[in-house]
Amino acid sequence: MIMTQDEVLKLKSAFLYILNKQQSIDILHLFKILYFADREHLAKYGRRIINDSFCAMPNGPVPSYLYDTIKFKNGTLDKPEYFDELKFKTILNSFKTGEDDAYYYIFPNENPDMDELSISDIDCLERAITQYKDFNFNEISTLSHDSAWQKAWDRRKSSKINSLDIAEAGGANDDFLEYIKETEEFASCLL
Repeated sequence: MIMTQDEVLKLKSAFLYILNKQQSIDILHLFKILYFADREHLAKYGRRIINDSFCAMPNGPVPSYLYDTIKFKNGTLDKPEYFDELKFKTILNSFKTGEDDAYYYIFPNENPDMDELSISDIDCLERAITQYKDFNFNEISTLSHDSAWQKAWDRRKSSKINSLDIAEAGGANDDFLEYIKETEEFASCLL
């Protein structure tokens, strides 16, 4: 996945927002809170908070760019070829991982750039943090196996989850799904 510098900065701010609220968080909770916030925002406002591709993994949706960044940081992945060095360092230096058995825990090295997040972004992130932070591993994993995850998983394990399916799983009605589809088609023409 190729992300623009602006998309990387927005992703960084959203995930640092969660990290700073929690001070430390395991990657499963981080990913699910991001997913639930992004799903709600897409279904309510017609746009995503982050532009990372969520993939259907066994324990639920995973933002692929962020996951690869974390795996690189903790030494379980070589640098992916699609990482732009400058963009990659933008996120890489903003957090640290735990040591030894705790390497799936993430800690912030800096505060989020609040100018990157809209009021609606923050509202959805806050709701997701409050609602899901205390769920245990199995509960939050199971809850994230929504209809969007299921469609992608049935298509091919570890495949990208379609944003229209995410919006539908978040409660968007047919008219709003059509609006999202048209908006995405228009945006793809501009690239």
